Amino acid sequence: MRQKEYIFHKNEKDYKVFVTYKSQRNIYFRYKEDGFHISAPYLASYKNIEAGLNKYFDRLIKNYETTTGHYSFEEDYVYLLGEKYSLKELNIYSLDELHLYLRKRALEVLMMEVEKYQQIMDISKPYKVRITDTTRQYGSNSKKTHSLSFQTSLIHYSIEIIDTVVVHELAHEFERNHQDSFYEIVYKYCPNYKALQKKLKRGVHK
Repeated sequence: MRQKEYIFHKNEKDYKVFVTYKSQRNIYFRYKEDGFHISAPYLASYKNIEAGLNKYFDRLIKNYETTTGHYSFEEDYVYLLGEKYSLKELNIYSLDELHLYLRKRALEVLMMEVEKYQQIMDISKPYKVRITDTTRQYGSNSKKTHSLSFQTSLIHYSIEIIDTVVVHELAHEFERNHQDSFYEIVYKYCPNYKALQKKLKRGVHK
């Protein structure tokens, strides 16, 4: 695996492009706060990568704005627990500082909410709580390690939205699969589950 950095010019603006070359067949594109992140085969030319950037540019930017617009250094804001704050007021000036801050806050909040709902749902054996940067799912329940893993980005949402994920994962203590009886448990402890989950999936912070 090797990496290279480029500058991509579009709409009178320069964007950083981070390319990671791997043993794979296709080129994958993603846009983040610090630029475009590309995963490409070893033999892929930058000309082909640039063609893909031009082709998918609008879609990648729109997807970022609608699904990951939780913070912006350019506009100086970050959403925390559903509220908008200034990054400068929080003394955050880099992406690394922000990631560390978000993971710390997410762990604090998720540990507190898991403990609260373990008592409400009468779960006697405490779960370990972990924070992950995965984007595949908001939470998971490991029966093997008796631990719950939550996505860092949950910290951007209001507590009641976060609690939908907490309750969902704790409900797996009683039902491992997503059958009707599982959702009966979820709705018992989170009556507004469906409406709040829609907000989560749409990137509505509260």
